[in-house]
This record gives sequence, C-alpha cells and structure tokens, in this order.
Amino acid sequence: MGQYDTAQICRNGHLINSAISLSPRRSKQFCDQCGIDTISNCEHCKAGIRGAFYYFRLNQPIASTTTPIPAFCEKCGKPFPWTESRWDAARDLADQLGLDIPERTLLEKSIEELIRGTPKAPAEAMRFKNIVERAAPWAMEAFNRILISVLSEPVKRLIWPA
Repeated sequence: MGQYDTAQICRNGHLINSAISLSPRRSKQFCDQCGIDTISNCEHCKAGIRGAFYYFRLNQPIASTTTPIPAFCEKCGKPFPWTESRWDAARDLADQLGLDIPERTLLEKSIEELIRGTPKAPAEAMRFKNIVERAAPWAMEAFNRILISVLSEPVKRLIWPA
C-alpha cells in the first residue's frame, strides 16, 4: 500500500519538488525557472498539494516517476494560482479579439469548460476553435501557449491536432 506526498509548485505552475517529505532538500522558496514564490498547500483550504505517489519496499520509500501538476485542489475544488493566472490570461486574450458580446460570452464559457475538463469539453473545444479561428487566426498559437498546461490531452488534440 502506498500514499501521496505533498508537492511544492511555484505560482506559475513549475514543479519544484514532487515529494517534500521524502526529499525536503529539493524544496526551494523561489522557482529557479521564473523566480516566483512556491506553495505546497492550497491557499483556500490549506490542504497539501498532491505530489508523488510512493510505497515502501524493504522499508525504503519508492516514489512514482511522474507527478502531474493539478489544476484544481482535490479538497475544495478551487483553482490553484497557476490555473487562475492562465484563466485570466485567456480571458484577457479573448478581450483582444474584438468579438461582439454574445460571441465573447460563448468563448469565455468554452474556456471555462475546457479548463474544468467537463463532459462538454469536446463540444466546447470545437466551438472555441471555430470562434478563435474566425476572429483572429493568430490567436490560436497564443491560446495554445496560455492553456496547454491546464487542458486534458484529448481536448488539446481536438483544438491543436498537430
């Protein structure tokens, strides 16, 4: 039987330490990729951020090899800072597309469904792609850079198949 350790992630979503209990020396106050401060607990409910899964073999901890960076807290459901900042950036980019209010509202709803990964995400991926490509084809690459780390793999392939 195993358990999850707590991860340390910077506010921009860079993984710093996937197992702070097992490897406390790998923890850092600031990210070496972007310089922003790090967190290991949800800022809303204070639950630890799920990190590496590990189990013991011959009394030695064995950690999993990959630790996904979660978009939302598993205890309270609130978005982590890296998710919030990407969501804000996507809304800001949507503002710059010059859409009318109804179409912009549809685009923002699509972005939310995509980030949350709801059952509507595949249909919303097609709506998102359609709106953005009609409004400003140049924006697809910008949205890719903003959203790529918080979308599921199937949704990414629907929007950016290559």
